[in-house]
Amino acid sequence: MNFLAHLALSHYSADLQVGNFIGDLLRGRGEVDTLPEGIRRGVELHRRIDRFTDADPDVRRLNARLRSAHGRYAGVISDVAFDHFLFLNWEALGPAPFPAFTQQAYDRLHAARPLLPRRLVPHVDGLTRHQWLSVYTSEEGMADVFRRMLPRLSRPELLRGVNQSLQEHHDAFNRTLLLLFPRLQALARTYRD
Repeated sequence: MNFLAHLALSHYSADLQVGNFIGDLLRGRGEVDTLPEGIRRGVELHRRIDRFTDADPDVRRLNARLRSAHGRYAGVISDVAFDHFLFLNWEALGPAPFPAFTQQAYDRLHAARPLLPRRLVPHVDGLTRHQWLSVYTSEEGMADVFRRMLPRLSRPELLRGVNQSLQEHHDAFNRTLLLLFPRLQALARTYRD
């Protein structure tokens, strides 16, 4: 799961949502320990969601199909792609209408800026200013996400053909998301205040 899914799974409270959003961006226990308790719980939820997703048999089967073409980036591809498929199923799975949900998420992240490690503020500002969550709504947006990843990868050639893989495995992604997301929602409900 990537940003959209993590935000959707933790919509119950602002602190939980902020922590769930920044979970992958934090560096070490020291940064986590400086956060308020509610945000730390969101970070914990983020990590539980990631472990649950990585261990899920349906996700593992899907990643095995991707691994032949994309090697070690199969899991990264599925995490990002699940956000697109979540959007495609938003009416059934989303916690609120998409425009209202994304605006609330942007507002919560912006309001939390003073509580975050300083180096994360530009990331949050970029997400909110450019309304980054909207990239998951289209195939063009997804292509842009993967294109932006290339400079950060040690083996960028493994993303070659990713758009074709998403089309080829469209039904498998959708089916896996529809099986997985309700289980993740049940997990996230255990973190409600």
